[in-house]
Amino acid sequence: MRPDRRGQPFLVIGENIHATRVLRRSGRHVVERPDGSVGVGFEDGGERVVLPVHPAVAEARDFAAGKVKHVASAIRWGLDGGEHAETAAAYIRLLAARQEAAGADWLDLNADEVATDSDARAEAIAWLVTTVEATARVPVAIDSSDAAVMAAGAAASSQPRGRLLINSASLERPEVLDIAQTFGTCVVLACSSPGGMPASAEDRVRNGIEIVELALAKQIPAEACFVDPLMLPVAVEPEAPAHALEAARQLRAEYGTGVHLTGGLSNVSFGMPARRVLNDAFIDMAADAGIDSGIVDPVASDLGRVFGASRESEACRLARDLLLGRDPYGGAYMAAFRAGRLDGEA
Repeated sequence: MRPDRRGQPFLVIGENIHATRVLRRSGRHVVERPDGSVGVGFEDGGERVVLPVHPAVAEARDFAAGKVKHVASAIRWGLDGGEHAETAAAYIRLLAARQEAAGADWLDLNADEVATDSDARAEAIAWLVTTVEATARVPVAIDSSDAAVMAAGAAASSQPRGRLLINSASLERPEVLDIAQTFGTCVVLACSSPGGMPASAEDRVRNGIEIVELALAKQIPAEACFVDPLMLPVAVEPEAPAHALEAARQLRAEYGTGVHLTGGLSNVSFGMPARRVLNDAFIDMAADAGIDSGIVDPVASDLGRVFGASRESEACRLARDLLLGRDPYGGAYMAAFRAGRLDGEA
């Protein structure tokens, strides 16, 4: 938990232990091994070790394009159970420890890209949950597009550090509420509908109220509900960030402090340069709108910096204008970026 500008608690769902995450092959963490293969170097108990990139990851298109799916690689080694399994577990636990040290209140886990079939994904999330929970000091969160995978992760969890969080239930996936009810977890409630993503603040509010009422009807406590008004990239939908903020204000007015409001706050910056500038500004704006938690990488988005930064800086003003639709095509923001005026961000 970190306090926002008003001193109110802001809960962090640390998002960086995902099978989608990549390291650049040219970056400092990826090293060449004596046999010419590639591995990920890290410190384990004061010793420098290298975890080889799993063959399945090394054969993928991303690897050929210069990207290493390091989390997916570690999960695959762990599932194989061979000589690299313990090193893989140590690497995953190091990622978790970094998130904890930066202030994560949950550790968000996702293994979907490890496999295409549901049973293999279920096995992967179960390994990831038990591996992280063995040393974590905060509870885990399970993120998946597959309800069966969320159920497998919940079943694997002993919830040793507090209530598990699963992500997410919605009007198109109400069965996830049964998982939350069965295992006594917290649950993210997405403001989408069976027809797809909401087009306006009003759509988000209507969907949000409906899914909250379904959760309450299943005796899921209000304080276990984390309502997500859905943050979409400003590069794709220029009005979406403002819609999400307005929906948050209305949902906070509807439920008071009874429920939590959350979301993937860094989603707004996808496809844009100087992402940290946009992410920092949006987290600050989200807290002002009543959002009291966020799925963010606390290592990259240090909340002490976010909530202590001046709102009068040129970078902050340009970011807020873009996110609120006052710079709808990003002309001013992009001009400042090309001129190197966004606080050195690249």
